[in-house]
Amino acid sequence: MEARTRETLLAEYAKEPKLEPPVRQEWWRGAVIYEAYIRSFRDSNGDGIGDLRGVIEKLDYIAGLGVDALWLSPFYPSPQKDFGYDVTDMRNVDPQAGSMSDLLELLKGVHDRGLKLLLDFIPAHTSEDHPWFSESRSSRDNDRADWYIWADAARDGCPPNNWLSSFGGSAWEWDPRRSQYYYHPFLSCQPALNLQKEEVLEAVIAEMRFWLDLGVDGFRLDAVQCLACDPELRSNPPAPRAGSPILLGGGPNNPFGRQLHEFDRDVPEAVPILKRLREAVSDYTPERVLIGELADVDSSRAAEKYTAEGKAFHAVYDFDLINSPANVSDITAMLQRRDDYLRTGWLYNVFTNHDSTRAVSNLASFAVDAGHRCEAAKLLLFLQFTLKGGCAIFQGEELGLPHPHLPREVLQDPWGLALWPDFEGRDGARTPLPWTADARHAGFTTGNDTWLPVPDEHLTLAVDQQERDPRSTLNFMKEFVRWRQRQPALKFGGEVVHGDRLAPLLSYDRFDNRGTLRCVVNFSLDERLFPAKPDWKPVKAPDCVSKREPAGLTLPPLGFGILKRQVTEG
Repeated sequence: MEARTRETLLAEYAKEPKLEPPVRQEWWRGAVIYEAYIRSFRDSNGDGIGDLRGVIEKLDYIAGLGVDALWLSPFYPSPQKDFGYDVTDMRNVDPQAGSMSDLLELLKGVHDRGLKLLLDFIPAHTSEDHPWFSESRSSRDNDRADWYIWADAARDGCPPNNWLSSFGGSAWEWDPRRSQYYYHPFLSCQPALNLQKEEVLEAVIAEMRFWLDLGVDGFRLDAVQCLACDPELRSNPPAPRAGSPILLGGGPNNPFGRQLHEFDRDVPEAVPILKRLREAVSDYTPERVLIGELADVDSSRAAEKYTAEGKAFHAVYDFDLINSPANVSDITAMLQRRDDYLRTGWLYNVFTNHDSTRAVSNLASFAVDAGHRCEAAKLLLFLQFTLKGGCAIFQGEELGLPHPHLPREVLQDPWGLALWPDFEGRDGARTPLPWTADARHAGFTTGNDTWLPVPDEHLTLAVDQQERDPRSTLNFMKEFVRWRQRQPALKFGGEVVHGDRLAPLLSYDRFDNRGTLRCVVNFSLDERLFPAKPDWKPVKAPDCVSKREPAGLTLPPLGFGILKRQVTEG
């Protein structure tokens, strides 16, 4: 029935009066965006896999967090070999996730609550089962023969160059139908589109416009570092040292880290493609938003290159903290370097997502090991909400969930299965969200099984438990996000990061024409004094329990605080 009524349903939806979300000038700059990874958010039909209806049923919960926007992981039809990031139809909904009517109901529900809706869109590759690729691989002279990146074998039969997939092995797959290799930066089932061909780029833009015409507020664009590659297919040079911290995931011995990805990532040929994508969303009123994911590259440098002066994206996700060593000196150096690059561009602070280790286990493992998980989770949320930029919060971070260890026999992630035991994959961040501590499967599903197990250590951190605890991570986030909404210096202001002389204290100023907020974070298990002159006054903010002393601000272990100095007139 869904297939029969889909076009009628869309036509009817287009005629309905819609409640427009509030129009705010550049709302995205200071926004807090909540990522719902649909498969693990909530299951409404008992099949053990989260779905759109599960998100609809929890929209009040999401709105109650105080966030500005909801980002949905992919829900498009897919063989699910990479759990939705291998798409066969960019204009529809996978039956496993629900229906088009569910998606439209969700869109209306988001807007009715005054929020924005961003879709995860994958412009750089498709599934090998997509009709475009099926035609492209059928011969060398069909209408879509050059819609993907094909190349002849080298003289010895090997791939045309040394490019590697970040998921392990060569980035080239031999196809006997064409007697050629095709390029895939990730899994072999995800062939890369040839977006440097105008016809292909126009086709992808048309897929984006389909969703924009329905009223979505923008996109998180996946893996845009792979929008183009070197036209000459030159081999990458070796890296001066293996294991670059910029390269996200894959374990310490992934061969992908042994190359400088000069010719297969973030190449100059991507710039005109990005400009065209930006032009597409700029045609709409109010203008829709493009936020770029740039993994495996220096995201701070890319933020300025791609977001300054409206060049391409409105903002990019900054992965530098995910990849940063968990010590204050290195974090300080990274933030100072970021400020040096970021003059007119904009970024989103990301401490974890569906591809990486959960934040408390990655950035504050010393505190978790000492039994201070809740305090560490609050500290990281404070840091994320007070640094310059927007915030992208992955589901479960509002609960302070630690990263679980999953045995190999339950893993689903093809990346983890390929690189085990060096790399356990991404499943630890993707376990089902715990809703009710004493319910079966923590209230995620009423079914017998879940696609990934609910970790035992997450049960006591379930939503129902934290909602009843005024000191919980969840209630801290709700209070702090609402407090932050009233602080324009934090949402839109400038930033100066101080040096690491007082490590393990981390401090930075956020400022606008009304004054300066000095934010201080104690990355240690000991009480620390932050020196401050008398004209710096403490600010009352959620869970800022630091004490003002004559010599400065005393912070408890894993504590944080804010001082303020007003602008003096005259």
